[in-house]
Amino acid sequence: MTVIKTLLIMIIIVLSVDFVMQNRWIIEQGYEIQYHRYKTKEIPLVLLFLGNVLLGALLVSIPSFIKNFHLRRALRGEHKRIVQMEKELNSLRNLPITDEKAIERID
Repeated sequence: MTVIKTLLIMIIIVLSVDFVMQNRWIIEQGYEIQYHRYKTKEIPLVLLFLGNVLLGALLVSIPSFIKNFHLRRALRGEHKRIVQMEKELNSLRNLPITDEKAIERID
């Protein structure tokens, strides 16, 4: 699965670079961002595209990191519980055998 995912990402990157190289105006075109009185210098359009892609990747990965954090914390708790249960099992195994009546089979 990871090989397929890596290949798909590489294909998308190659196609994106090919698209940009065939459309030179994207590299040469400048863009100014204006917000109320604030105005930026002219930024190449390709940098705006890359910035948006990176911002999108960051926004998509944040929930994944949060979920991973919660899963790791749950795993630590379950590991502690397993260790405690193994200690209890070992202590029960070391108990002396007592004489108990055998259960008779009724036919």
